[in-house]
Amino acid sequence: MKTISKNDMKELNRLSILKTIRSGVCSRAEISASLGLSKPAVSSLVDELIKEGLVVETGRGDSTEAGGKRPILLDFQADAALIAAVSFNNKRYEVALTNLVGKVLFYVKKKITLHSDYRETMDLIVQDIRQLTDKAREQGIQQPVVACGMAIRGLVDTKRGMMRYSAAIPWIDAPIGDYMGERLGIPIFLENDARAGTYAELLHGNGTYRDALVCVSVGLGIGTGVVINNEVYRGAFDAAVNLAHSTIDHAGPLCRCGNRGCWDALASLTAFGEELSRRDGKYAELDFDAALRMYREGDPAIADVLFNYTGYWLGVGIANILNVFNPEQVIIQGEITNAGPELERKIVEVVQSRALPAVAAGVKIGFSENSAQLQVRGAAAVIGKHFFSETYHRVIWK
Repeated sequence: MKTISKNDMKELNRLSILKTIRSGVCSRAEISASLGLSKPAVSSLVDELIKEGLVVETGRGDSTEAGGKRPILLDFQADAALIAAVSFNNKRYEVALTNLVGKVLFYVKKKITLHSDYRETMDLIVQDIRQLTDKAREQGIQQPVVACGMAIRGLVDTKRGMMRYSAAIPWIDAPIGDYMGERLGIPIFLENDARAGTYAELLHGNGTYRDALVCVSVGLGIGTGVVINNEVYRGAFDAAVNLAHSTIDHAGPLCRCGNRGCWDALASLTAFGEELSRRDGKYAELDFDAALRMYREGDPAIADVLFNYTGYWLGVGIANILNVFNPEQVIIQGEITNAGPELERKIVEVVQSRALPAVAAGVKIGFSENSAQLQVRGAAAVIGKHFFSETYHRVIWK
């Protein structure tokens, strides 16, 4: 059994206090009562956190019924540092600077150039991170950039910082984390984009679950994240819940992975565009935003594909998710949510008609309340989670 040193215990207590303050404004006395620590110990550690800039005194609270001095209230200083957040897929990349709770302060989105050597593409992203940092400095924001989170479409090895494989991106076992760390001089954390979006939903979204939550991210591809007992399920090799490439229709269209009838090949926005093009070549160059404008102007072909193809296949896939995981809530994220409540109702209708009644009866299914800048907010949320973990807190906050 490992013996915990006095310094280790102090560090654990410090982190427990920081987490408590992060969860809501409170006083030193409330922290002491909540954590079972002595008031002098709490005061000493709180003073250290204030000196480090992570905690701020916000004023005085109300007196207790017994009277006495009004307590000084404490709050987490989310603007103590900056996070670099990156997301990319086969079409575009996004870069943002956020504060420690993932509030986007500076942001840029660009068309991506996928060079055969991943380092050439990463250099473009590094350049944008530096440009956003310079912009922050010009506006008087001098806080350090302490870490970078990267949300990537495909399979990632989070421990080794490697992009393992993506059906849409031509890099295999690319050590992106090491390369970006060398270029930026800060810790780099990679995550699958769907799981990153799930972290964003956990921290800032509309999840009201208690035991099991599933997030389905629908953009150029489909991604899924499953939360069980407040933890994102990862699997043995970081590849769990890759439902995008589960076979939904054995005779369906060819998927980029080489299989036929994958959920991704039927219900993603890429699949939406391909189905439109199959029906009429005039839609071949149409992006999703333009298609939505035409749908709202009354285009019957786009409406048919949106509801009776994309919406239908999304409902079929989510019904399978209900039958497997029996979640209490399913949140649909990503660009698909821009289609509005009519599509949401269609998806729910299909799910309710195809899932087992016992698992469909009580589940809450709906679009995310906030899918704007979802992937970079998810990348920042990954850093936010690590910032409060025993394993990585001191890696990020040195």
